[in-house]
Amino acid sequence: MIDFYRELNQKVTFTGEDSELLVSYIVKNEDEFVEFDNVVFGYAEKGEKSILFSNSRVIYLKQGIVAMGSERIAANTKVRNVSTSNPLVCFRLDVSKEKVWGIIDKINSNYSIPELIEEEQKLIPTEIYSGQACALVFDALRNIQNLYPRDVKYKDYWLNLKIEELILACLQTDMRNSLIHNYTNDQIQDHPLAYVIKHIKNNIYDDINIKTLADKAYMSRATFFRQFKHLFGMTPNNYIQFEKIKEAQRVLKNTNKPVSEIAHQLGYSSVSYFRLCFKRYTGYSPKDYLAKRDAKMLLVHPDIEPDKTLT
Repeated sequence: MIDFYRELNQKVTFTGEDSELLVSYIVKNEDEFVEFDNVVFGYAEKGEKSILFSNSRVIYLKQGIVAMGSERIAANTKVRNVSTSNPLVCFRLDVSKEKVWGIIDKINSNYSIPELIEEEQKLIPTEIYSGQACALVFDALRNIQNLYPRDVKYKDYWLNLKIEELILACLQTDMRNSLIHNYTNDQIQDHPLAYVIKHIKNNIYDDINIKTLADKAYMSRATFFRQFKHLFGMTPNNYIQFEKIKEAQRVLKNTNKPVSEIAHQLGYSSVSYFRLCFKRYTGYSPKDYLAKRDAKMLLVHPDIEPDKTLT
């Protein structure tokens, strides 16, 4: 255990079946290189730690912030201006990807995981989160933190339950984007369906034939449908629609093309059907989505008037 009266940097590790908690008490300046390939959560109760990544990006771990990464991470950490009266007390929870992906797998068998993401984003390996939505995740992390040191019967069982609660809490915040993105990437890596996904994305403006997709996966039509539904939580046809709508969002966000032109280019038989599909997958009509986009533009450029011709 950590002796808070000693003028030494101290670290204690608690290990569970699928996870590990590192508690750090830092009272002297420290530089450290860290590398891991699990789903990782970092947070501080006192003090501040800077984390420098290989791409020169820096994040600052301090009170009220959770850092979360779900892919391979390598970084240099730095702690400065600490003492026994002003220590850094921070925590890092590592959870195996197999455990986290298993939890998401159970959800994916009942719900359509990709639909939890509003639109495709370029994600970075580790992101920081704060604010009211993060409080749910903090509560789950602290429950796990408090359970690790205790000598209780069936501790691994209780830890597994608390980790499930943590992942469910993450899926209710913006953390879900990173989790689901990396879950999907890991699931299809070296899988025959990876070629199918690539074909769909590269030919999103074309008429995509299901038989062609099944042939690319070297599967019968029935096997293809069954495996696709299991892996992605939706049928191939629904996934194609999902990707078309993501492309429509991208075009609406970055160009001034009329909705009718976008619908036609993406192969929709009518604008009304396109609007129906767009709202089903995003929760917004194209008109409302454009209004959202223009509102964001106005926040950055207060002198710009929204282009009324777009709707």
